[in-house]
Amino acid sequence: MESKYSESGKIERMLLTLYSVSRTIENLIEWNKDVVSAENYYNSPGGMQLLAANCTLITAIGEGINRINRLDPTFLNTNFPDIPWIDIIGMRNRIAHGYFELDADIVLDTVKTGIPPLQDSIQKAIELCKSDP
Repeated sequence: MESKYSESGKIERMLLTLYSVSRTIENLIEWNKDVVSAENYYNSPGGMQLLAANCTLITAIGEGINRINRLDPTFLNTNFPDIPWIDIIGMRNRIAHGYFELDADIVLDTVKTGIPPLQDSIQKAIELCKSDP
C-alpha cells in the first residue's frame, strides 16, 4: 500500500515516531536497571506497577514499528534485516490481546536482551531519516 503522505511528510512522521520509540526504549532500560529476575516484579506492588508499565511501553514500541511499516513498508527490513520486526509487532499484539496471560520472565528477557540492540537500530534509523534529502 502506497503512503498518502509526501516524501518529506513521510520522513517527518517517521522521525517523530522513531524519536518516540527511542525515548520509550530509554525508559524501559532505565526503569529496569535494578531488576534481576521476574520475582522482582511479583514481590511488591511497585514491582507489579513496573511490570504493567513495561507492558505498556513494549506495546507502544510495537505500535511505533507498525506505524513506520505503514509509512514505508521496506525501510526497516531493508536497512536492519537482523532485527525481528515482525516479532516486535507480534509481542505488541500478544500483550495487547493476551490480557492476563502475560509471562514476566518473557517481559524481563525482552527488556534486558531484546531492547538494547533495538535501541542501536532505532538510532541508526533516525540518522538515516535525517540524512534523507
